[in-house]
This record gives sequence, structure tokens and C-alpha cells, in this order.
Amino acid sequence: MNCKAIFLEMVNSYNKIFGSGITGIVITILIWIICIKISTFFSIPEMGISPLFRKILIILFSIDSSILIVWSLMVLPIGDRGNKFISNGPYQYVRHPFYAAFIWSGTGIISMIYKSWLLLIFIIPIHIFWVWHIQKEEKLLLNQFGYEYEQYMMKTPQFFPRYISSKEVE
Repeated sequence: MNCKAIFLEMVNSYNKIFGSGITGIVITILIWIICIKISTFFSIPEMGISPLFRKILIILFSIDSSILIVWSLMVLPIGDRGNKFISNGPYQYVRHPFYAAFIWSGTGIISMIYKSWLLLIFIIPIHIFWVWHIQKEEKLLLNQFGYEYEQYMMKTPQFFPRYISSKEVE
């Protein structure tokens, strides 16, 4: 094998294991930092909620994200990512539960810690960013799993679960 082939194989393996995760997480953290800096610069008022309620929300968001991440890794271990199609466990509710935990609960935790309304509002642009950012990974999964993944995409949302099960919709 030549160097180019080895490099391409490494990139392919990286994409299968990590997908869009690392770059998406880094950009999301940068968005969080920018929101906090903008809030400070423009003196945007902090959330006026009680410290006890904030702590409860932080605990709930932390429990939610921990359960989702651990459950995701139990159902689809890192070594099987991109090699094995899974549609059970947390994957029956969202196609990307690990990212969903980071987007929703992670942003919730940070917005509660910094008492930032702007950060809480920015969850919408963060979600839109991830919908755009995940396209390459979704194409890779479509190429890998074909029709089965295409059907899964039609029934299962990317990051935010539906309140009606797909069985009820059919």
C-alpha cells in the first residue's frame, strides 16, 4: 500500500468511528463561548431563576445526557460505528442520540451554569448547524447501509424525538 491509500483508509476509519462528532462538538463549544462573551459584552441580563431550580435543571440535564450517552455506547460500541446498523435502544427515538445529548442537554447545562438567555436561545441555531453539519455522515451511512438506512431516516428524526411513535403514524 502506498502512503495515499493508507491515509485514505485512516480517514475512512476515522469517519466511521467519529463521524461529524469531533468537529461538531468543537464548533458547538465555540458557539457557546461566543454567546457567553456577547452576553457579557452587551450586558444581557442573566436568567432570574432561583439557584435551587438552576441546580435541579443542571442535575436533570446531566442525568439525561449521561443516560443517553451510556445507552448509545452500550447499544452501538465505538468499534461498531459505521459497520453495524442499529435501530433499537436510543436509536429508535433519534438517529444520533450521542449528538442529541450534547446539543440539547449540553447546551442546557452550560446555559444554566452561566445563566445565559442568549445561549438558551442559541440552541435553535446550534440545532440548525448540526442538521447541516451531519449531512456528510448521513451520506456515508446511506452508502454503507442503503435502503435500510433510507427507511430509517424517514421514520426516525435526527436529534429530537417525536412524541408520536412511528408505528402510530403508519
